[in-house]
Amino acid sequence: MSRDCEQIVNRSSFLTHILILGSGFAGIEVLKKLQKEFNTNNTIEITLVSRDNFILFTPMLPEVASGMIETRNIVTPVRAFCKKAKFYHAKVKSVDLNSKKITLTHAIGSQSQPNGWHERILKYDYLVIALGSENDFFKMDDVQKYSFTMKSIDDAIILRNHIINVLEQASLEEDNVELRKSLLTFVVVGGGFNGVETVGAINDFIRESIKDYYKNIQSEVRVMLIDTNEKLLAEVDENLGEFALEKLKVKGVEFMMKCPVTGATINSVKLYDGTIIPCYTLIWSAGITPSKLVADLPCEHDKEHRIAVNCYLEVLSHSGVYALGDCASIPNPHTGKPYPSTAQHAIRQGKVAAKNIILAVKGKEGEKNKVKFDYKTKGMMAEIGKRTGVAILFNNVKLYGFLAWWLWRTYYLANLPTARKKLKVLGDWISDLIFKPDVSMITRQERERENREKQT
Repeated sequence: MSRDCEQIVNRSSFLTHILILGSGFAGIEVLKKLQKEFNTNNTIEITLVSRDNFILFTPMLPEVASGMIETRNIVTPVRAFCKKAKFYHAKVKSVDLNSKKITLTHAIGSQSQPNGWHERILKYDYLVIALGSENDFFKMDDVQKYSFTMKSIDDAIILRNHIINVLEQASLEEDNVELRKSLLTFVVVGGGFNGVETVGAINDFIRESIKDYYKNIQSEVRVMLIDTNEKLLAEVDENLGEFALEKLKVKGVEFMMKCPVTGATINSVKLYDGTIIPCYTLIWSAGITPSKLVADLPCEHDKEHRIAVNCYLEVLSHSGVYALGDCASIPNPHTGKPYPSTAQHAIRQGKVAAKNIILAVKGKEGEKNKVKFDYKTKGMMAEIGKRTGVAILFNNVKLYGFLAWWLWRTYYLANLPTARKKLKVLGDWISDLIFKPDVSMITRQERERENREKQT
């Protein structure tokens, strides 16, 4: 163990150490509530650990991919929230629930070319696991290799660059008709919120860009959405899903429902019935799963490898450990099914977990005092392109079209973390109403990688 590790272990012997893993909606909400409660209490030490040094406002990722919103406007530094807490920008290597310690690792030098990895051990008294989720490719290695995803800020940047590059290449292929058709075929897999919002955003971006800049390929574009379910947005409402489908069809999106994808190559997608769709753009939005670290923890999990917790968000059989967000299986007392993995649920889970930790620290964690997580969804919304959306509020109020789109924007603008980010996003939206789409392709990362490969 390094000298740094020894210092942390010794210090934790006379302090109550609360450790939060993850900087998503759930983790940040816990952090804010704990800091507010223990702001002047010097016997409480709060630490947040995350592999990213920012919180990403994921609902707006498709708008980053389409260029409607600038990249930095939907990310906020974690340190902006750390008024009392310490922050470690590192990866969680292991979690020892029995010894109440975790091992972190971080790169020395650049993350792309580290000179070495340094480990650090942290002890805790209370642990919050809010490590999110990863894309689930259902053991299809070829799909994982050849598809794009929409889960991180890097995903949105890479996809945007790829789409613009494909349009540039297609505009050059005036003689090879088949190649041009495959270049101009864009396939999104997954009919949930992420897939529907992604296909709506890129469809508008592609068609507007072609109309303004690539007029010679305007009639050959195909944007497709493929899903294993019979209906879009099956987890929300059948009528809303039908409305979304009809509106997207009007905008030129093609649909293939009840069609599982079984494979992919660099220039094609294969369906379960043997159909091959030639394309150079496959976007995967068909499922999420906890990380291997979460799935391998020695605690109870559900069938999807999420950590099983009780109604107080406590990990079963492990006192002082809480799990929230995408990596946790939290039972809904009214339906018996786990709560969905959405931002609104993660934020409320963070509030409840923080309250129960505060009670535990104060010695008031009895059954009468602890707070149960019993949240009734306020509503679900999806943006399906410019000035069009679908929403269901309080389980019975259904909105379609412009009103739902306006509500979506108003709600998410209000929930951006800081006033600065709100103003910047609002400015981006106004700019998008006035000006043509920007088809500048920033390929610095790709060129740096090519230069390194040449040098070796």
